[in-house]
Amino acid sequence: MRILMFFVICITMAGCSQNSIRTASQDNTVEFNDTIKDLKEFAMQGDAEAQTLFGILFFEGKDVPQDYKQAVYWYQKAAEQGNAEAQARLGVMYQYGKGVSQDDKQAEHWYKKAAEQGFAKAQAVLGMKYQYGEVVSQDDEQAVYWYQKAAEQGNAEAQARLGAMYQYGEGVSQDDKQAVHWYKKAAEQGHAGAQNNLGVMYQFGDGVPQNDNQAEYWYKKAAERGDATAQTNLGTMYFKGKGVPQDNKQAEYWYKEAAKQGISEAQTNLGLMYFQGKGVPQDYKQAAYWLQKAAEQGFVKAQAVLGTMYQYGEVVSQDDKRAVHWYQKAAEQGNAEAQARLGVMYQYGKGVSQDDKQAVHWYKKAAEQGHAGAQNNLGGMYQFGEGVPQNDNQAEYWYKKAAERGDARAQTNLGVMYQEGIGVPQDDKQAVHWYKKAAEQGQAGAQTNLGVMYEGGRGVLQDDEQAVHWYKKAAGQEYASAQNNLGMMYRIGRGVPQDDKQAVHWYKKAAAQGHAGAQSNLGWMYQFGKGVPQNDNQAEYWYKKAAERGDASAQRNLSVM
Repeated sequence: MRILMFFVICITMAGCSQNSIRTASQDNTVEFNDTIKDLKEFAMQGDAEAQTLFGILFFEGKDVPQDYKQAVYWYQKAAEQGNAEAQARLGVMYQYGKGVSQDDKQAEHWYKKAAEQGFAKAQAVLGMKYQYGEVVSQDDEQAVYWYQKAAEQGNAEAQARLGAMYQYGEGVSQDDKQAVHWYKKAAEQGHAGAQNNLGVMYQFGDGVPQNDNQAEYWYKKAAERGDATAQTNLGTMYFKGKGVPQDNKQAEYWYKEAAKQGISEAQTNLGLMYFQGKGVPQDYKQAAYWLQKAAEQGFVKAQAVLGTMYQYGEVVSQDDKRAVHWYQKAAEQGNAEAQARLGVMYQYGKGVSQDDKQAVHWYKKAAEQGHAGAQNNLGGMYQFGEGVPQNDNQAEYWYKKAAERGDARAQTNLGVMYQEGIGVPQDDKQAVHWYKKAAEQGQAGAQTNLGVMYEGGRGVLQDDEQAVHWYKKAAGQEYASAQNNLGMMYRIGRGVPQDDKQAVHWYKKAAAQGHAGAQSNLGWMYQFGKGVPQNDNQAEYWYKKAAERGDASAQRNLSVM
C-alpha cells in the first residue's frame, strides 16, 4: 500500500528567541530588562521590526505576561507600515480570533498583503488556505499559484505541498516528474514529509525509475526525523526485504516507532507480527493490544482481522457478538472480506439473529467487489431460495463468477449444475471440467464426484483406476461418500484387487461418520461374513443405523433378518 505524508504547515510563523529577559514582578507591573526596554522604545518610535518582535513577545508570553490583545496591537502597527511578517501574523490572529473578534475577511486581507510582498511563509500559508478552503473559497489553482511563489523562494513546506499537487493533479495537470522535482527540493532541505513521499515515488517508479534502494534511503531519512508514515513504510521494506536485507527485528522496530505515534497501519502490522511470531516472540496480548488500537481508529484491515480473531477465538476469547461488531465496522467501510464474513454470521445466526436477507445483502456487497467466497455463497442462496427468490440462473451466474476466480467450492457447485442440468443445459464434459479444477485444489467433494464420472464413463473415458485414484484422495480427507465408494471398489475389485478387508475398512470409516449407504453395506458384510467374522447382531446393528437414516436397502434387509 502506498502511504503518503500530508503536511501540516506552521500557522503561527517562526518565533524569535530573546535572551536575558525577566518576568513580571510580583505586583504584576511588567519589568523589562534593558534589551526589552530598548525594543519597546524602538517600537514606540515606529520601528516596524521592533513592533513585530514586541508583538511576538506578547503572543508567546515569554518573559512578559501573555496578552493577545497587546500582540495584535503591535502586529497591527507594524502591518500598517508594510511589515510582511507582522501582516502574516495578524492574519493568524484574525483567523483564530486571538486578541480580536474572529474575522475571515480580515485574515484573508492580511495574509494576501504579506504574500503579495513576497513573504514566503505567508505565501505557503495562503496556498494552504486556498487548498483547504479556510478563510477563502477553496481553489486548487490559487493554492498552486501561491505554493509555486513560495517554493521558488526555497520554502520547503511549499515545495512539498506543490509536489503533492502535481502528484495528484490538483490545480495543475498531473505530472509525476514535477512532483518528484519539488519533493526532492524539499527533501534535500530535510523536510520529512517530502522525504517520505519521494521514497514512495522511487518505490513505485512514479516520475523516476523504480528503485527500492532509493526508496529505502529516503524513507530512512524521514523515519530518523520521527516521521511516522515513513517509519511505517520503512518497516514494510524491512519486513518484505525490499531495498534492504529482510530483517524482522528492524521491521518490528520501525513499526513500533510508528505505532506509538498512532499510525494504524503500523499498529496492525505490528499486531500481526506478534500474532504470527514473525521476527518477534509470539505474544497474543501484544497482538490483541495493537490490533485493538488500530481497529478503534477505524483502520479497516485491523477491524476485519480482529473480527476473525473473535470469531475463532484466536488471541482473544471466542465471542461471536464481538466478531460481528468488528465485521460490521469493516464491512460498512467496504471491506469485502468483512462483508463476506458478516454474511456468514447472518446466514447461520452467529452473534446476531439469523437473517437470510441480511446474509444476501452482505454477500452481494462482497460479491460485487469480486470476493469469490461471497460469490459462491450468494450462488447457494439463489439455488436454494434463501433470502431471495429461488433462481437457478442467478445461482449459476454467481457460481461461475467464483469458479473463474479459482474458488474450489464454486467449481464443485458449478460442476454439479452441469452434471444435473440445473440452470444450464446438462453437460457431463463441462461437469468434469469444473470437477477437475476443484479436485486439483484438493476439494474432497469434487474429487468424489470426479471419481463417480470416471467410474461411470460420464464426460470422460471410463477408467476404474482413475475413479479409485480420486476416491482415495477424498477418502484420505475423511470424506464419507468417497470412503463408501472406495469400499465398494474394493468389494467388487474394480480399479483395485478385490479385497473384502479393505472394503470393510472403508465402510467402517464412512459408517462412523453417519453415512447411511456405508452403514447398510457394513451390515451386509457382517451378515454374510465378508472381510469380517459373520455376526448377525452387528449386521442388525448397522442395518438399523442405516434404516433410521432412511436407507431403503437396509430397511428391506432388516425386515427379513
